[in-house]
Amino acid sequence: MAARRTIFGTMMALALSALSATLPAQAKGPYGTISVAGWSGGAYTDDNTGKFSSCVASASYKSGINFGVLALPTFNWALAFIHPSWSLSQGQKFPIVLSFDGRNSYDVEGSVWSAKMVVVPMPNDSTLIKSFRAARTMSAFAQGNLFQFDLNGTAVLLPSLANCVRMINAGGLAAATNFTVQPNAATAQRPAAAPAATAATTSAQPARASEDSPELQLEAMQIASNFILKAALSHPSILGSGERPVWLTAGGVAWKADNATGFVRIVPPQRDVDGLEVAARIIGNDARDCKGKFISARNSELVDSAVVFRGMSSCEDSEKSDIAEYFILPRKAGGFVLFSVVTPTKPVSGGGGQPLPTREEANANFRKAAFTSIEK
Repeated sequence: MAARRTIFGTMMALALSALSATLPAQAKGPYGTISVAGWSGGAYTDDNTGKFSSCVASASYKSGINFGVLALPTFNWALAFIHPSWSLSQGQKFPIVLSFDGRNSYDVEGSVWSAKMVVVPMPNDSTLIKSFRAARTMSAFAQGNLFQFDLNGTAVLLPSLANCVRMINAGGLAAATNFTVQPNAATAQRPAAAPAATAATTSAQPARASEDSPELQLEAMQIASNFILKAALSHPSILGSGERPVWLTAGGVAWKADNATGFVRIVPPQRDVDGLEVAARIIGNDARDCKGKFISARNSELVDSAVVFRGMSSCEDSEKSDIAEYFILPRKAGGFVLFSVVTPTKPVSGGGGQPLPTREEANANFRKAAFTSIEK
């Protein structure tokens, strides 16, 4: 409980300063400085006891969210998210899907500690903190919204926060200084980031390397969240890495809902590959996996001056009986966005006496959601 109060007081100070620099804070600081690649902070004390409470660094984003990393005197860690538009109930559970570099996903449960703040502990021995330390990008999917974070600089930030805790624990606030460690002292913790690809060089990258890039994973996550909202799916959720199909590359995001599952995948530009070829390839995979009766079809149609490619496969065997619909839409940056929706042959009623939509109505809804989910 003491640690909870410590983090709460510190993050309330950050929250208040993020909302208005003139409001009083419940924690004093920062003492000393930490300044790394857009992150800023220092040491904080509990305003009630005057004792050292934590070292904190935070960054603000265009979406309006503030994101902070906390290191406690015990060298325990936590993440904090603050958004001025949130109106949350203290003590409520706040499910979040965190994804790092598009490869490692975690279903975590944040704690709401104020109307505008959620905190996620990161135990020292957890794979969560290991992924955070190694990652360059992070996305957080919560309450139907996707937030994206640039983690550049964390190879220096985390050692700087640890340095802050170590120095204040040893010498008190009198030891407050510039806690930022030199980059060459931290580079051994993580390989240097590869130079960002420019528009002129992106098309020259091999297809496999491009398809596995974190940037495409984040793009797929954004589109998937848009699709889920626009399709008005019942009880939807993004699948973590442990639940995602093994064949789905890092450029894809899988989801599930009542009476439907599916994924969104970014297909980067490939020479002599059009939307019908993409549909043919994935339907071919379905045919190989089906051990019973299999039916498929593919076509293209013009929707609002854009060609939409479609594919369909139906499989009935001893393991399943379902229909997969695929919508392949041109991507603004080249290539395609592939939407998959898999529904059982005989949908299970959701109760309440409401009639289920026909398959034609459901497909029309999914197609419209797919078409309006991508950037034109």
